Amino acid sequence: MAALCSRRVGTISNARRVLRRQLQQRGGGVVISSSSAKPSLPPTDVSPIDDVVTKWERKESSPTSTPPPPNALPPKATFGAVLKASQMKANMKTDTLFVLGIAAGALIGFGALLMNNVGGSSPALMAANPGACNFLKGAVGLPTGLFMVVITGAELFTGNVMVMLSGLLAKTVQTADLVRNWVVSYAGNLVGSLLLACIATVGQVPTAAITKVAATKAALPFTVCVAKGLMCNWLVCLAVWGAMASNTVAGKAAAIFLPISAFIALGLEHSVANMFLLPCGKMMGADVTWKQIFANNILPVTIGNVLGAAVFVAGIHYFAYGRE
Repeated sequence: MAALCSRRVGTISNARRVLRRQLQQRGGGVVISSSSAKPSLPPTDVSPIDDVVTKWERKESSPTSTPPPPNALPPKATFGAVLKASQMKANMKTDTLFVLGIAAGALIGFGALLMNNVGGSSPALMAANPGACNFLKGAVGLPTGLFMVVITGAELFTGNVMVMLSGLLAKTVQTADLVRNWVVSYAGNLVGSLLLACIATVGQVPTAAITKVAATKAALPFTVCVAKGLMCNWLVCLAVWGAMASNTVAGKAAAIFLPISAFIALGLEHSVANMFLLPCGKMMGADVTWKQIFANNILPVTIGNVLGAAVFVAGIHYFAYGRE
C-alpha cells in the first residue's frame, strides 16, 4: 500500500511538472516579456497553471464510479445466486424457517383463493370460452401469491426443492440442511394454508365453485397427479429462477407472471396451492374425505413437484453451470 501511494504521488508530481512546462511554453496565463525581465503572473492568488493541475489531481483522485448492476443476471450467475440462497437457507434458524413457511402457505392460499373467485364468478365465460377463462384465472391468481412470497422472503417448499437440491449437487449445503429445510418449510406451508382456509371459510369469502374444484382434484388418478405436479413445479421453479435473476421489482413480477399463468392455464397441480384449495373446499361442503385430500392428491402432487424441480431445473442447471 505504501509503495502504491508513493507511485501515485510521483505520478501526480510528474504530471504537474509536465503541465507547467507545456502551459508556460504556450504562454497559458503567463505574460512573456520580450525583454529580459521575469514574466509576471496575473494578479490572482492561484495561477492558471496551478488551477489546471489541481483540477486534474481532483479528477484523478476521485473514486471511480461503480457501474449500475445489469437488469438481469446471465444464467451462470443466476445459478451462483441460487447457491448463495441455499447457504442462507441452510443457516436459517428453524423457528424462522417455520414462521416464513406459514407465511408462504398463506400467501399462496391468497393467490389460489383469488384464482377460484375469479373463475367461480365467471361461469358464462367458462361455458363459452374455457381457454380464456383459464388464462384469466392464471393471470390474476397464483402469480400474485408467488410474487408476494418472493418479495417478502417467505419460504415456499416447491421453490426450496430447487434451491436446496442445487446446493446439495454443488456441495454448498449438506443433506441434513436439505432435509431440515424441506420438512420445516413443507410443514409451515401446510399450517399457513389450513389457517387461511379456516379464516376464508368463516368469512364466507370463497365462491361455491371451490367445492367442485376440491372434488375434481381429489378424484384424479395417482399417476395423473404426479405428471401434472412434475410439469407444474418445473414452471414454478423457472419462475423462481427468473425472479432471482432479475434485479428489479418489475423484472421479478414479469419473470413470475409468465410461467405461473402458464401452469394455471394448463391445469397443472401445485401441492401448496392444493393445501388450501382442497381443505377449503371440504370446509365449504365438498364431499371429500381428508384421506382423499392427502392420499389421492397432495401426496402424489408433492412427489411430482419434487421430481420436476430436481430433474428439470436443479439437475439441468447444475449440469450446465455447476460442474466447473
